[in-house]
Amino acid sequence: MILRGVLRRCAWCGGKGSFFTSWYKKASQCQTCGINWERGYEGYELGAATMGVFMTFGSIIVWMIISVAVGVDLVPLLIVAGALAISIPIITYPLTYCVWQGVDLFIRAPSDEDIAAAEEWLKSKP
Repeated sequence: MILRGVLRRCAWCGGKGSFFTSWYKKASQCQTCGINWERGYEGYELGAATMGVFMTFGSIIVWMIISVAVGVDLVPLLIVAGALAISIPIITYPLTYCVWQGVDLFIRAPSDEDIAAAEEWLKSKP
C-alpha cells in the first residue's frame, strides 16, 4: 500500500491519480474506488504533513552525509541543503498524501461505513 502511495496511486485500489485531479488539486475521494480521503478523524492531515517532513529532512540528511563524506565545502553544502528544503516539499506534495493514505490503510483497514460511503459516492458520480 505504501508503494502505491509512492507511485501516486490510491493505496486501496491502485487507481492512477487517486486523490489528485492535478499535481496540487486534491479531491475528497479516490477517483477510481471512491474511498474517502480523511475517513472521519480530526487532524488527519497531520500524517501527510509528517510524511512531508520525513521526505524533506531525509533528503537533506542524505545530502549532508554524502557531502561530508566527499568533502564538499560548507557554502555549497548549505546552498544545496536550502534548495532541497524549498524544492522537496513542492515536488513531493501529492506523494505525501498518497503515502500517508497507504500507512493509514495498512494500520486501519476501511470499515463497512467507509466502503458503503465509497459505493454511494461512485453511484452518484456522473
